[in-house]
Parts: sequence; structure tokens; C-alpha cells
Amino acid sequence: MVLDVRIGDVLRMRRKHPCGSVDWDVVRVGADIGIVCRGCQRRVLMRRDVLRRRVRAFLERGAPVDPEVWRALEGDGPAAPRGDEGPLEARDSDESMTEAEGAPGER
Repeated sequence: MVLDVRIGDVLRMRRKHPCGSVDWDVVRVGADIGIVCRGCQRRVLMRRDVLRRRVRAFLERGAPVDPEVWRALEGDGPAAPRGDEGPLEARDSDESMTEAEGAPGER
């Protein structure tokens, strides 16, 4: 199971940091999760699987990801905003090519 971590989350870890704090802010989300100690402002990068084992609780949740972003990442939505030109096939048709470029297969 993937740990749902968002930028802005506040995590409580199982063990204390050497400064004595157990609370951390999430500042980076990716393959590695960037967290900042709330006691001494120390920054740490931690792999997702390691973070999942070390987290005791979520104290605060960050803003949720926009549903449009999820759809684009999952492949259900458009990869890029659609313009007035229409689909990519219409823009790359043979009629739009100039004489200098030549049509495909004429070389």
C-alpha cells in the first residue's frame, strides 16, 4: 500500500529526533519524501517505504491534490490543454506541410 503523503502534512514519528522533537513537516513529495524537523529545522530526505514504517500519526493534512491532476497522471484526462487547433492528427496532416519540408516518403 502506498502512503498518501502531501506537501504541508505534519507527521509524528515513532522516535525522537536528537533535538527532542517528534513532529515533522512534509516539504517535498516524490520518490523520496522531504521532511523538516519542527524543533531544529533540520531537513531530511527519506524513502517512502522507510517513512511509512517510521510514521506514528498524521497530525495535520496538507491540501489535497487537484482531481484534474490525478486524471492526467492516471491517463483518464487530457495530457495537455486542448487549443483551438483540434487534435494532434489534424495539426500534423500533409496539407499543413510546406514544399520545403516535403511530404513523408518523397525523399
